[in-house]
Amino acid sequence: MRIIHYIDGIKAGNLLSDYFLRLTTAQKEHADVRTVTRKDNFKKLLTDYHPDIVHIHTCWDYQAATYAKRAAKQGCAVVFSPHWALDERSRTTEQKRTKQLKALLYQMKMVQRVDALLVTTERERQHILQLGWTKRIDVVADSVLNSQLSDDNMAQQTIAFYRKVLDTRYQFAMTAMEKDAIPSLLHAGLARETTHNLLPSDQLLNLRSLNPEQWRRILLYADDEGIRDIVDNSISRLQLHAPAIDTAAIQRYILLSPKETESVDSKKLTGNQPLIRQRLNDNLKQEDALLKEIATMMANTRQVERKDTLSLRLLADLYTTIKYNDYDEDRLAELLRHMRIYRYSRRIIQLLADKIHLKEGFMPFPPLNDRRTKGIVRRNFTQIH
Repeated sequence: MRIIHYIDGIKAGNLLSDYFLRLTTAQKEHADVRTVTRKDNFKKLLTDYHPDIVHIHTCWDYQAATYAKRAAKQGCAVVFSPHWALDERSRTTEQKRTKQLKALLYQMKMVQRVDALLVTTERERQHILQLGWTKRIDVVADSVLNSQLSDDNMAQQTIAFYRKVLDTRYQFAMTAMEKDAIPSLLHAGLARETTHNLLPSDQLLNLRSLNPEQWRRILLYADDEGIRDIVDNSISRLQLHAPAIDTAAIQRYILLSPKETESVDSKKLTGNQPLIRQRLNDNLKQEDALLKEIATMMANTRQVERKDTLSLRLLADLYTTIKYNDYDEDRLAELLRHMRIYRYSRRIIQLLADKIHLKEGFMPFPPLNDRRTKGIVRRNFTQIH
């Protein structure tokens, strides 16, 4: 793990400086650590060093906020320790009006944008929670003020905090190989065919080339997308040497916007859709139960997707229903047109082709890869939720 610590300056006999020096010195036994102050060239180090974590120790300073923003833009995880500078007393008794202005201009945004805050006491944590700026706050005691805590123990707890941050934002670290593995795993895991050639040789080789750290990220992603059972089935069927990782035991923050993973095939039409419901009922006969199920799933998928919470689980359910059932494809297209979601359904078919490798022979109608399709992908599958 590569870490950059930023502090405004180091002063002899200063408690914050003593803490900073003890922490960074002890961390060097467990990670690659660099320290930066105001007089150093932070931008050059950030570009040359490519850190995993940037830890900011300076509050109410515009330059520190700028560095935090720059590090985040370069894909680094950014954490912030305000060192009691955000508690009520500090905000209201020392340069009150100046800090109110700074809070509006940049300090609140900085707190909201960083991945998490690290404080040294539960009391400090409660003070910051009362601000309502963030809920991602962890506590690691200060060995300078706590004689029962060694510097090494403090360093190890802080690194565990960094790992929690990195495991929460693991998608930023996913490589093209890992991203390419997901559709292959879904395709093989959902297959009902008994053939041994479930995947082309290049896709199979890609899966067999994954290392344990890559599998860790893939399995975390599978948990968040509600597809862990499918991925586990694929690993078993393809006899892949994936590590046995209990991802539920990995410490992570609660996702800001969790995905919808409850199956849509058993739901009624969600949301306020009386017109769609009426069009569906008007255009169906009693024996068209399967067409009604597919149409309902499409309508529900649109409702979920509009909230930016569409998951691979829901696409997997659609994939299975569309691929492994017999129905009148022309009749389905007619029904979806009557419901005025035909073009949207074509976009979903494009997603099934891209995300699970649905083949042309199993598509009920042509896929549509337009600007709105790309928007669905961007909002639902390229952001950290």
